Amino acid sequence: MLIPLQLFLGAGWMRAGVEKVIDPSWWRGDALLNFLEQQRPHMLPWFTPLADGVLAPLAPVVAWAVLWMQIGIAVCLFTNQRVKQALWTGITLNVCFTMAGAVNPSAFYLVMQMAVLFALSHRVREVVAVRRAVGFLIPASLLASFARTIHPMAVIDDPALVLAFTFVIAAITTLAISIPINRLVERLERSATGRRVVARFII
Repeated sequence: MLIPLQLFLGAGWMRAGVEKVIDPSWWRGDALLNFLEQQRPHMLPWFTPLADGVLAPLAPVVAWAVLWMQIGIAVCLFTNQRVKQALWTGITLNVCFTMAGAVNPSAFYLVMQMAVLFALSHRVREVVAVRRAVGFLIPASLLASFARTIHPMAVIDDPALVLAFTFVIAAITTLAISIPINRLVERLERSATGRRVVARFII
């Protein structure tokens, strides 16, 4: 069931890598510098110092690293080798792209990679799942405070909201794969509001 997603992700990363291989300006770092300059108005506040202080001065090195990571991710996904490591690398790149303001298509890649990663994960103890979920919700709440808009047409382009929602999805999924549904229902039914939720959406 994971094959379509895995192949789609592999093709996407390979396309991105090949696009850079045939672009001489990427090898020199010029394309990366242009990207950072174009994205400056859309970057999250803490990403701007990183872009100016680290990424821009090391543009050729960063450009090479990004190129080979993208190709490496694709090779791992196509060959089904070190898939989890490839997915984590892809998530890291997409989070960086999103913080730089390049939400599309990073947001969609983030969700797909999370789906495959969670599908490959083992169930953990309930207390561990709850701790992990809380760990995801903390950055989600912090990121939401940097939202620039709540307009339905613009929220998909807001990097803070996209990342916050991604963390919320991760928290919910962490609980869903580790805590049996009947136990979740039992807990919900302990309150009047929970009983209404169960009656409306579950039963």
